[in-house]
Amino acid sequence: MTTRESLRFEQGLAQVQNDRTQGAAELARESLRLLVDSALTTEASTLMDWRRSLLERAQRLAGCRPSMAAIRHLIERWQATGVTLADDRPLDEGRGIAAAAGRDLIEQSQRATEQAAEHLARHLGAGRVLMTHSLSSTIVGVFTRLAPLGVAAIVTESRPLQEGYRLAERLSALGVPTTLMTDAQMGLFVARADAVIVGADSRCPDGSLINKAGTYLLALAAHDQGIPFYVCSERFKQRSVDWGDPEFEQMDPGELGAPVWAGVTVANEYFDRTPAGLISAWFDEHGRER
Repeated sequence: MTTRESLRFEQGLAQVQNDRTQGAAELARESLRLLVDSALTTEASTLMDWRRSLLERAQRLAGCRPSMAAIRHLIERWQATGVTLADDRPLDEGRGIAAAAGRDLIEQSQRATEQAAEHLARHLGAGRVLMTHSLSSTIVGVFTRLAPLGVAAIVTESRPLQEGYRLAERLSALGVPTTLMTDAQMGLFVARADAVIVGADSRCPDGSLINKAGTYLLALAAHDQGIPFYVCSERFKQRSVDWGDPEFEQMDPGELGAPVWAGVTVANEYFDRTPAGLISAWFDEHGRER
């Protein structure tokens, strides 16, 4: 029997799976909010039934966006604290423990994102021209801090859904002079930047970056022109070695708006991998890593 509470979870899960507007950190926090709500409202007569339901939902959320490590990382942290600590407690007490652990991790994630942005903003300083690709809440935080200091932006449109348009709108509201261009012009414009700054969907154990497709091309162009390429990301986006090789999400080919021709396959792979050797430095909540 489908309850109103279980329907609310299924709708939330679908939103996380299908979201194309929020970054990995935001979706990780949204996933935790779904689990906090489940911890408090899931119908169960015993602690064992409640725990089984929560862990099943956690597993589904952890695997729903495989290119975004923060979702799995934060959920595994929540399982190890909120759910495990609730064992052998009365059901009502267990609900409170699991919900509190989820809220604490949401706050930790938000704080880490803000601290990472602060460290990169301090490193960059005033009067810089900064180029970026895709829409990252962490990078928006960097620009928010630097907007009063006379920075300018170069923003790719970030196809297929033009995330760069939304970023350009935010930068306009901040008063940051912005050049918006097609992805194909990356190589033309990167030499006009003082630095390239991007967020991250995942950091791999070898130091490589998984991010919106096109990031690798921008890193190559920056490397060729001698422009520093910085990644700003909290440590919750670190993939574990035991997770195995990353999976790159395939999205609806219809997003490209291409005609249908016999024998033509339309590809819409959303993420690519930038080797560690093309990354000048990572900035996280603890500062510059290298």
